[in-house]
Amino acid sequence: MVRVKERGRWHTGGWLTKRTLAAAFCLCFPGRTTSLAEEASWHDHLGNGQKLREQGRYAEAEEVYSAVLAEAERFGSDRRVALTLNKLAGLYHARGRVSQAEPLYRRALAIWENLPERMELAGTLNNLARLCLDHEKYDEVVALSKRALRISESDAPNGPEVANSLNNLADVQAIQGRHAEAEPLYRQALTILENSFGPQHPEVAYGLSHLAKLLFLQARYAEAETMQRRAIAILQNAPGQKDSTLATTLNNLADVAAYQGRSTEAESFYRQAQTIWERLVGAEHSNVALILNNRARLYRKQGRLAEAEPLYQRSIEIWEKVQGPELLNLSNGLNNLALLFMDQGRYAEVEPLLRRALGILANLRMKEGRYADAERLFRRALSIKKKASGLQHPEVATIMNNLAEVCRLLGRFREAETLYGQVIVTLEKALGIEHSDLAMALNNLASVFHEQQRYAEAEPLFQRALAIQERTLGEMHPNAATIANNLGNMYRNQKKYPEAETSLLRSLNIREKTLGSEHPAVANVLQNLATLYFQQHRYGEAEALYSRAVVIMENRLGPNHPDLAQTLGNYVLLLEKMKRKSEALAMKNQVKEILANNPAIRSANQTVDVRDLDRKR
Repeated sequence: MVRVKERGRWHTGGWLTKRTLAAAFCLCFPGRTTSLAEEASWHDHLGNGQKLREQGRYAEAEEVYSAVLAEAERFGSDRRVALTLNKLAGLYHARGRVSQAEPLYRRALAIWENLPERMELAGTLNNLARLCLDHEKYDEVVALSKRALRISESDAPNGPEVANSLNNLADVQAIQGRHAEAEPLYRQALTILENSFGPQHPEVAYGLSHLAKLLFLQARYAEAETMQRRAIAILQNAPGQKDSTLATTLNNLADVAAYQGRSTEAESFYRQAQTIWERLVGAEHSNVALILNNRARLYRKQGRLAEAEPLYQRSIEIWEKVQGPELLNLSNGLNNLALLFMDQGRYAEVEPLLRRALGILANLRMKEGRYADAERLFRRALSIKKKASGLQHPEVATIMNNLAEVCRLLGRFREAETLYGQVIVTLEKALGIEHSDLAMALNNLASVFHEQQRYAEAEPLFQRALAIQERTLGEMHPNAATIANNLGNMYRNQKKYPEAETSLLRSLNIREKTLGSEHPAVANVLQNLATLYFQQHRYGEAEALYSRAVVIMENRLGPNHPDLAQTLGNYVLLLEKMKRKSEALAMKNQVKEILANNPAIRSANQTVDVRDLDRKR
């Protein structure tokens, strides 16, 4: 789940047309439209900009702030200049215009350093820290936030600026996987905001949203959802205020719903969040791209591949325009599009996307990062990520997982086993022993043992993975279906047919109820169940299931998908056993044609990604 970052702050504000700007000036100065000499009048104009920003009239607010800044500079008031710089920088930051925001924050900071208003200095330090957080400059975030915290704790120990500093510091801890350290900071910040503003204030919603993100990362989904819904209720009763926090929280609530398999709810929340962001910042903003990416991820999991692809493409285009070629969101988008192409069997298009995505992820700044093969690329990315994030970061586990999958596909099971073992250790330390990502890593290691017929080692891992998924996401979650499917296949290979049938039927039931009867994952388990019946000489039942699986794959994956070839190949064996040679021959020729178009056959139905890269935010 990439999450949309909150970019507003409680003390920053504002954005206008020239007609509205002139009207605002006339309102404060009857008979005069240009003078801002008086302190009260200057303050009124600054307030007008704030109101316009809260109404979502950002272009107008920008005009007001720019005019106010020009007047402050003309009259030579350092205090007025610093206040206005902070407001205008906050506006640019909220609209994703970071290159314009940063020099304004730093200029304001330099002014406040020489003025007695220490709380304004703390506020600007916090705002600049927030901007640095968006750029992943974590050391600077910590330094700025700690300095702001020292000032605000001295001058206003229970004030909102203390909460802002604590939230910034907690965000760094959470991003770096130190959840236990982050939680008390978030909770302390929330308590301060509730005491400062009351329990129904939009600033409290901001604190709730931050804490809820952490709870989601800890797989504490019920707690996260409770806080998210409370935040949304607060913000919906305060229209025009903290709309960016509302959009962020709706996106994060959609993540919770999607992760729990509540796809219809998730789609509704994503669409609501997208509508708000498009109104606030326009359709070409990085936050809109994040929501498009999340919607596409949801559609991919539902098997709605044709709908997912244009959303992924559009999100990549936006990130390329607004963030440049080397930021993490772009890497995630490329990775996710590559996974979609793999689902569709479009392997020739996958490698360039993964190479580019992994180059960005690993922070490679070469003109062309061309490596001999995917394994060396994964190893380079892993080496850099370890240096950047530490060995125990979940993102290191993600890359290790991908490298292990490469080794598995190459038949180098010993290396795959070692890497999957490291993934499990990393996730246990970073996320705890009851996290769903850990469950899928256990599933992956069990699958390696399964392929080597090391059934006694595979079975307890599958069982442990299934138990964790049931406790964290529920018995009817699609992840539970994946593990049940793999467990059923293992029992089938051991000729434990009753146990195999029970597991496979359970997987089929979950997938049909949560994903729909026409989802490719349903076709996968239908094929496995059909193969079980074939081995038991239950030919009529097997044929019905193979036939249904083929129809789903042809409709949802296309007529040239390698997974279809695998299913048809098994179907051929059944037809030959049933002495239906002409049908078997025609189907065999169809398989040959598919294989000719897809020399690098791969099916990802057994091992799964520890976590999709679009869940970084």
